[in-house]
Amino acid sequence: MKNKDVNDKKEIERKVLGKLATIIDPQYKKSLADLGFSMSLIDHPKDPEELLLMLKTSHKDKRHNIHLESKIREALVGLKLKNIIAIKFEYDAELAQKNITKPRLKNVKKLIAVGSGKGGVGKSTVSANLAVSLALLGYKTGVIDGDIYGPSMGKIFGINERLALGGDGKTQIYPHKTHGIKLMSFSFLLDRDQAVVWRGPMLGKAVEQFLFQVIWGELDFLIFDLPPGTGDVQMSLSQLVEVDGFIIVSTPQNLAIQDARRAAYMFKGLNVPLIGVIENMSEFHCPECGHVSHIFSKNGADALAADLGVPLLANIPLQEELMEASEKGEPIAISNKKSSITKAFEDLARDLCERLKI
Repeated sequence: MKNKDVNDKKEIERKVLGKLATIIDPQYKKSLADLGFSMSLIDHPKDPEELLLMLKTSHKDKRHNIHLESKIREALVGLKLKNIIAIKFEYDAELAQKNITKPRLKNVKKLIAVGSGKGGVGKSTVSANLAVSLALLGYKTGVIDGDIYGPSMGKIFGINERLALGGDGKTQIYPHKTHGIKLMSFSFLLDRDQAVVWRGPMLGKAVEQFLFQVIWGELDFLIFDLPPGTGDVQMSLSQLVEVDGFIIVSTPQNLAIQDARRAAYMFKGLNVPLIGVIENMSEFHCPECGHVSHIFSKNGADALAADLGVPLLANIPLQEELMEASEKGEPIAISNKKSSITKAFEDLARDLCERLKI
């Protein structure tokens, strides 16, 4: 290579490195330069007219790196480079270890994610009643409804329409307060029949805003009610902030258990501690004769908990009053404090506090 070409490349490297210093990593909230993303610029092995930008990264997730590549390319547009630059990421385990610390939410003692891997297992109902039970025990509690496509937490707490939310006059808003709970749901921002049609990056941005642009104040617990599946919301939550634990909710049948297992192993892979399993709709007690029926099979959650090496935290029976309470917009832990289900949620809340030493 001619000296002029070498000098040109060094000048390009200097300019590119300067641009990397302006790009903020969405997970660590630091610039790529501050995170130690080292780079090298080499001739592309297949095209001598093209340069290849090699970046050492602490991310294994391809979706995250695709997002970073997009931001890098946007930044490089302003340089008006003559050469087309290809970008390749190389995972660096040592760099990942250095950057493993995630930020914590200010003034929030414990952030707990509640998920299932599958829809229709009553996860939001469990999240709502767990939050209410914690509040009734005297703990300052908040709830984030993380299901952007199908938010239901507003309905469970009796809010069926778009809700006006106040703010600080800048970029932050106050959560809604009801029954001693601070609550944020995407349903507060939508008309009743309005559908959300968003792609992945927009979901991640919504998670970030719910975490960092809502004025939560001081909380002992913030319950993050996850959507079904193992997608963008789950990934964004685990990447954006330190999560103190993940609770799995499942019904007993194998179809739900296999999805719950996938969700559990995803969070294990993201270094989020598994707290335990809750079996919902575990059995049905006939109100007329008292006969107990296992409508959705039985012992599935027990086997799942044993397989994962975590405790079975609670068995919540299938009862009409639980469904009716959610339909009326008042969690059963509030509407019927003498119910056996309310007692089960209270025991669950006490057990959670003991396990998390709070």
